[in-house]
Amino acid sequence: MEKDIEEKKHTLTKKERHEIKRAEKQSAREKEIRMKKVKSWIPWIVFSGVVVGLIYWAVVAAQKAEESRPGEPVAIMSKEHVNASQAVGPYNSNPPTSGPHAGPAPWGVNTKEIPDVNAIHNLEHGGVWISYKNLDAESVSALEEIARKNSRSVILSPRAANDANIAVASWGRLMKLDAVDEERIIEFIRRNKNKSPEPLAI
Repeated sequence: MEKDIEEKKHTLTKKERHEIKRAEKQSAREKEIRMKKVKSWIPWIVFSGVVVGLIYWAVVAAQKAEESRPGEPVAIMSKEHVNASQAVGPYNSNPPTSGPHAGPAPWGVNTKEIPDVNAIHNLEHGGVWISYKNLDAESVSALEEIARKNSRSVILSPRAANDANIAVASWGRLMKLDAVDEERIIEFIRRNKNKSPEPLAI
């Protein structure tokens, strides 16, 4: 067999041998080009992997940050705007953290009750609503001080319908306390302010 191949090689013309060598060189060049292309892709593959990894990490970090926000999550209800005299409800939390609402309540300290339908509008704009009942004067004063320091992002009001002494609400988030805990309330404000459809709180 080998003898036949050798004899066949010897029977090739000079031109045919030249063509074979040229084809072999062309094949080698094409292989080299392919290898260069593959090598040129490696940095992009690595870069793409890093980008995907960073995006995944950012998504996971965002999810963890969302889960770690103070307060309990409350399912979001509608953002429907209604007339203040229009019957609404029932809401899905006490006090409500979202749902049909009318015009906003005054920011800062309110010494009289605020209708839920108004307070929700402030939450939609990124505000935090601190409502309370059955508190002594010292506790109320402490809450008023917090509200004054955050007078463009917090509304404070008494609310007889509360099922806890203090309720701190933002859009879709609610924390209930038995007594004033300034550190937790301030952290709630810091982490939940402007986590809403129309963030405008300052």
